[in-house]
Amino acid sequence: MPKVLSFGDRIRPGRYALHSRFDRAVNFLQEGRLASLVAPEVGGGPVNIVLQGLDLSRLKSLEVRADGFVLDGAAFPKSPLFDSALPPRSGAEPRLPLLRELLLRKAHPKSLAFLLDESRRQALDSGFERVLAAQLQDAAEDLRAGDLETGARAAAGAGFGLTPSGDDLLAGFLWGLHERRRLCGGDFSRDIARVYAAACGIGSSAGPGRTDVLAAGARGANPLSAAFLDSAREGRFFERLRALLTGQSSLEEGLDAVLAVGETSGADTCVGVLLALEKEASLWS
Repeated sequence: MPKVLSFGDRIRPGRYALHSRFDRAVNFLQEGRLASLVAPEVGGGPVNIVLQGLDLSRLKSLEVRADGFVLDGAAFPKSPLFDSALPPRSGAEPRLPLLRELLLRKAHPKSLAFLLDESRRQALDSGFERVLAAQLQDAAEDLRAGDLETGARAAAGAGFGLTPSGDDLLAGFLWGLHERRRLCGGDFSRDIARVYAAACGIGSSAGPGRTDVLAAGARGANPLSAAFLDSAREGRFFERLRALLTGQSSLEEGLDAVLAVGETSGADTCVGVLLALEKEASLWS
């Protein structure tokens, strides 16, 4: 009998249509919103349903109700619920200089780790890779300088793969701003809103009340990237990244788990997190 190991706390009720299928995940969409049925090794997340003992290759339909969910006609409980929020600071958080050092040592050669160490650009050999690297280098410098809209617009959608590198970078940057607030205090809600709006192609004149409506149209191009950006804006973390940032496992084990996400997605996300934390000198001593 299949068993629910965790149900994402940001999955909305409704009838979902099959979007894409992979070895360890099946993605469903409902009005541009994502729900992912995943194998236990993928882990929990705000839009993940982790199931044990189920053949993911056969799944065709998903309906989420108030009291549970129905998968190909079989009913399941929405429990245990995955808590995707970060806990209060505990003192077990990783030392950022060591995290940066390990990331530069372990990240995929084609990842965005060159944004933290320019010498890594030597691994980019094709003309497209070099042009993309220059674009994302400019985007990172804009983000560092506080020109958040320009940086986010330049990074959004840049790259290739299931979730483009630029989108992973921006999701990481948003998650990093939430982590910065958790560790150091302060209010970064305006910065988060600026980055998210620019990443979704929403004009700066859009009021806060219109953001969700406009973003719903923008997310149609890549609902997987949109799910990461939505979660990052809300400060809702996937299990692997949350475990890394909160010290739930050893630093190296936690980083390895994040780096195993996609070919470069995990590394690109970590680069974004570190970019958002660079200005907090107290975290780097």
